[in-house]
Amino acid sequence: MKKCLMLSVLLLLGWGVSNAAAEEATCESCHEENNPGLYLQWKNSAHGENDVGCLDCHEADAGDVDAYEHNGAIIATLVTPYDCSNCHEQQAQETMDSYHSHAGEILESSDAYLAHAAGGHPIVIVGCESCHGAKVKIDDTAANKLSPETWPNSGIGRLNPDGSKGACNACHSRHSFSKYQARQPENCGKCHLGPDHPQKEIFEESKHGIAYYGYKDRLNLEKDEWVVGKDYFEAPTCSTCHMSATANQAITHDVGDRISWTLRPPISKYKENAGVKRKAMEDVCLNCHQQGFVDGHYFQYDALVKLYNDKFAKPATDIIKMVKTKGLLENKAAF
Repeated sequence: MKKCLMLSVLLLLGWGVSNAAAEEATCESCHEENNPGLYLQWKNSAHGENDVGCLDCHEADAGDVDAYEHNGAIIATLVTPYDCSNCHEQQAQETMDSYHSHAGEILESSDAYLAHAAGGHPIVIVGCESCHGAKVKIDDTAANKLSPETWPNSGIGRLNPDGSKGACNACHSRHSFSKYQARQPENCGKCHLGPDHPQKEIFEESKHGIAYYGYKDRLNLEKDEWVVGKDYFEAPTCSTCHMSATANQAITHDVGDRISWTLRPPISKYKENAGVKRKAMEDVCLNCHQQGFVDGHYFQYDALVKLYNDKFAKPATDIIKMVKTKGLLENKAAF
């Protein structure tokens, strides 16, 4: 009896494996024919090389709000950090804990007022939401259950139907999901540019940026282990300083772990645990610079931020506060 039971279990397991393999083969052959670029991106990616298939990421439960039947399989078009966490648990959690994953929350604040008032929602979709992310809405009449007003969207702070925040493919573009691509500053520069956050322009004109463009081909950007001072040394990228490993600390997907100031508020301020965060950043700097150089840089940086606060930010904040108190604003949402 036990032998029969065991045989039945094995047969069922074998059927399940073969059925899943057949479903996966169907996905691959169909996309190879109809979306050859997408198929080849996946096929040549680390996912493809390690047999991580379409259903490993897109398979859904029938009860999921964005689930639908597609050629015999129950899938979801949208892949969220929760889905990625099945294999990349630490990276997904660090991302969801970071400022990146909260970028979509700004769209409901007064900061987004001008885009809505002056441009209208179509401008917001292709502008603000393409970087900050959107709240992805369900549309039961759409073939993939996703409202075309909010999808496609790969914004870094996307608000997903499963309750997760963020979009891994904002940096690791589908369907290659490449480290090589994600580590390049041009990737970050898609969003970190312009008058209100000109990090791309600052980097490109800095000694760091000049060195990067001069020695990009020597940086071993495709390596699995990518430790500054060991695997590369000619130049940094944004990832080097804000995320990547050193001999003393591990890689992080929380991009705020090494930032000591927050410059976004009207009056810049030190972040919580600023000393710890600065030490973490200095650990990166010291791979290429001596301690005196690093100390001098931060002395100049702190002085500049404090000068701006005292000369512009604090007086301007006092003026706006006075104007609001006296009821002189025609539209309070403008500030």
